[in-house]
Amino acid sequence: MSVVVGVAPGHCSHAAVSLAVLLARSSELPLVVVSVNSASWPPRRPLSGVDGEYQRFVREQAEAALDEARGLVPGDVEASYVLHEASSARRGLLEACENAGALRLVVGAKDSGSEVMLGSVVTGLLQSAHLPVAVAPRGFAASEGARLERVTAAYSGSETSAELVLGAAAIAAAAGEGIRIASFHTRPRAFIEARVGREVEDQILAEWEEQIREDAASILDSIERFERQPASVEVVVGSGDGWHTALRSIPWREAEVLVVGSSSLGPLARISLGSHAVKIVRHSPVPVVVVPRRATEEYIAQAR
Repeated sequence: MSVVVGVAPGHCSHAAVSLAVLLARSSELPLVVVSVNSASWPPRRPLSGVDGEYQRFVREQAEAALDEARGLVPGDVEASYVLHEASSARRGLLEACENAGALRLVVGAKDSGSEVMLGSVVTGLLQSAHLPVAVAPRGFAASEGARLERVTAAYSGSETSAELVLGAAAIAAAAGEGIRIASFHTRPRAFIEARVGREVEDQILAEWEEQIREDAASILDSIERFERQPASVEVVVGSGDGWHTALRSIPWREAEVLVVGSSSLGPLARISLGSHAVKIVRHSPVPVVVVPRRATEEYIAQAR
């Protein structure tokens, strides 16, 4: 098993490599750094002239991305570097994951502002990957020698969401980390349009929060039956007028990730008031591990 990180030729990959190092060190797995070259696909004899010069240039860019990553990976993490040729970056990363027996894939978010924006390659991965995909926000940098301190799992109240939380708890326990069950909601637009008073609104939200905590109690019971326990277990509810505020209404540790279940980035939950997983991903203050629909069963199996 391994952790695979994709480095994009011609783009800064510092955040993705930093997150990959953190995850590899925490899980004590080797790191595989992959740069995909799609310019020479399909395979054919070397071209001459302008086409040949372009192919050489793109290959050099891919190799330069690997060289840059070599300077970012510390000596305590076992790492290998792969230049993979494929028809697209998405296909190449998935093929590299299969070849390396990857436990998870790490990629960088689109370089756009402070939000975790998902580019076309990352979105495509989330729709077709068979393994969890960790997304590093712009500017992310783990401290030297850091290990993951805690895993926060987004909980919606659904059965699948509960199983994903258990999967996250099992992985956290195996690595000696803490698990936090978190649910997020924002002020419903219907409240604003109906001009519902703050007192009534607060009462309704308090009832929803109480329901989430009651539902989470059964998850806590299941975690207590694990042969190996997480370092800590807690339940929190984040709320606010918007997603940015809701995600930051609870404290976060420096070395922490948020696990989010995904159904092709579809609705996350009934309790999230019609929000989508992508909104939580976009506004997360920490790196996000998205478990695509195709990876759900294998991820949940780790809790059994």
